[in-house]
Amino acid sequence: MTLKSEHNRIEADFQQAAGLLRHDLIWSEDFDAIRLDLADYLERVSTLGVANRPSLVILVNDSPATENDLSVS
Repeated sequence: MTLKSEHNRIEADFQQAAGLLRHDLIWSEDFDAIRLDLADYLERVSTLGVANRPSLVILVNDSPATENDLSVS
């Protein structure tokens, strides 16, 4: 995988995770209190791509949706 394709994949993963957080799903009250702020943050840092902190990339990769299968609006 080239650096550019990895960058694009990470950016798309962050956008997907932000979209998942914005979906009207059933969230615990504790998580619901922070999910929209977290979605905003992920959208803001998505453009960093490969420059994102590795721990944040892992967190995003562990989100329930896989292979960019959620449409992000």
